[in-house]
Amino acid sequence: MRIAYITVHIAPEIMQGGVGKKIKTQMSLWRSVGHEVVLFSLTPSEIPFPGELQFVFEVNTSLIKREANRISGLMRMLDSIRSYKPDIIYLRFGLYSYPLHWLFKIAPTVLEVNSDDRAEYSMRGKFFYWMNRFTRSLTFASAAGIVAPTQELTGIYPPKKDQPSVVISNGVDLTSVEILPPPQNDKPVLTLVGTPGMNWHGVDKLVRFAQANPDILVNIVGYSAHDVSMSIPPNVTMHGFLSQPQIREVFMKTDVACGTLALHRKGMREACPLKVREAILYGLPLLIAYHDTDLSQVDLPTIMQIPNSEDNLITHAESIRRFAYAMMGKRVYLDTIAPYLDQHQKEKTRLAFFEKIFMESV
Repeated sequence: MRIAYITVHIAPEIMQGGVGKKIKTQMSLWRSVGHEVVLFSLTPSEIPFPGELQFVFEVNTSLIKREANRISGLMRMLDSIRSYKPDIIYLRFGLYSYPLHWLFKIAPTVLEVNSDDRAEYSMRGKFFYWMNRFTRSLTFASAAGIVAPTQELTGIYPPKKDQPSVVISNGVDLTSVEILPPPQNDKPVLTLVGTPGMNWHGVDKLVRFAQANPDILVNIVGYSAHDVSMSIPPNVTMHGFLSQPQIREVFMKTDVACGTLALHRKGMREACPLKVREAILYGLPLLIAYHDTDLSQVDLPTIMQIPNSEDNLITHAESIRRFAYAMMGKRVYLDTIAPYLDQHQKEKTRLAFFEKIFMESV
């Protein structure tokens, strides 16, 4: 098959992290079994994807000029996709921009949904909430099929009769596993990797936990001190944005990696975060506070699960402390959970779904 992989409006720093790594791995695996794939990105600045097609639009200008630039960039991208003549289009869901609806007339389009867009855009303000509410059906209703990473997210689609969908959780490339040697820390070190402006990461909870437990050291990657409106205790290091090699350096000194700690804030209970799976590739013990599509199926002493509630780090503070101390010098070995996480198998399932959609369109 000839596949066009489409991303719109994804910030370059996000594409340099787990999302970009996931996309590169997917395309590599698809190509390895004989498919042709090109990434088409509508982006506000260059992204580190050499050889792929990028359509950059200027954002450092007035609102009207910025939107005109965005429309122009999207129209150029659509022309390029038409010239590519794909058999299947794979689109990561994003906020609608004119004339994105033209995309669905080029080839059968499979839509990848990675979050509850209704909750996420409501947190970004009234403009984004209403813009998404009025336009999301243009995308969902036009899709030939939908891929969701969790079972819970299958409940957010606007109803459309006979629209096929499949659940494929985020995986890891098991050929890139690098179990880091456990650090020899004097005190337990917890690390959370997140993105500013997303309060469901629960950074504020982790800072308060650190304030109450000065014997535990905390790294927060992706956030700087100015990204949170609270005082930062001396046992918390706010690293700001880091590259993947820099995150690896932080993980080398980490005893426990923390997943999302406040998923309830956007009304959700299930997730399969890429950041957690990156930590698994390094063998880090995990603290998670949600139902993980893959990991909640296994029982390992190196994975601690706490409730998905506002007071979870308060009511389970002592248990978390004991877990952090117990994990010093420990690493997760993947034999038990590898079958649940293997991205090679997940991509076989995704490609089979593409083939089904393509054959039904012929």
